[in-house]
Amino acid sequence: MHYSPRTDICSPTDALNLHGIEHPVRISHSHKFVFFANPKTGSRSVRRMLDGVSEVHGCPADEVTPDFPFYNHIRPCELRGVFKKRQWDFDAYFKFVMVRNPWSRAVSLYEMISYREKKIRSRFRSRAARRKGFREWVRTLDPDGRGAAEAGIDASVRRYGAFTLLGFTGDRHRRPMVDQVVRLEDAEQELPPLFRMLGIEGIQPMPHVGKGRYRGGYRSYYDAETRDVVAELYQEDIERFGYDF
Repeated sequence: MHYSPRTDICSPTDALNLHGIEHPVRISHSHKFVFFANPKTGSRSVRRMLDGVSEVHGCPADEVTPDFPFYNHIRPCELRGVFKKRQWDFDAYFKFVMVRNPWSRAVSLYEMISYREKKIRSRFRSRAARRKGFREWVRTLDPDGRGAAEAGIDASVRRYGAFTLLGFTGDRHRRPMVDQVVRLEDAEQELPPLFRMLGIEGIQPMPHVGKGRYRGGYRSYYDAETRDVVAELYQEDIERFGYDF
């Protein structure tokens, strides 16, 4: 799906600790593109594909410096400000991002957070415990940016993973600042022509890395009430990208 690029700048977020999240932004000056890393949307796989043609690889936010402000999940509204300071033409770069079925993405985010909190112990929870925990947790999601409240979990993981697509890629008026959105479900078909358009040759097929830790399919985590919770919170993404449960 294509969007017209915008020129508005949103207020930057505070530098949040994203240490250990391997979905960094990719910037290529030679091919004039920016790939923004929307959490839990297959970004890690796309990042692997773009490693060899990207001059800028993001870093954890607690490792940024004045000379290198490109943290992993930097948003378009923030990156535009960085480009402006460096006198780079933000509008000259093709900007793209991934999106994913919100019901599936919520389960993936929950399992990642549980693993980061409980480490190996999270894998030994019973299915009943996993489902019960998810149904309580999903009610804490806040697509406007505050995330999914849970003590002990790094706030940035909750915050960025809970954003709607426009929450992540929009300007202060919630207008999109990217040129193309690729559905994860269609990525294997949509990415090759996108790369050809950018003049990128020899990219290998999309690797399947960073697979979710959950078993039994995402639908088994939901009951009717929590299914409706996600449907209401992410109605905008569901309608725009044609998702269903």
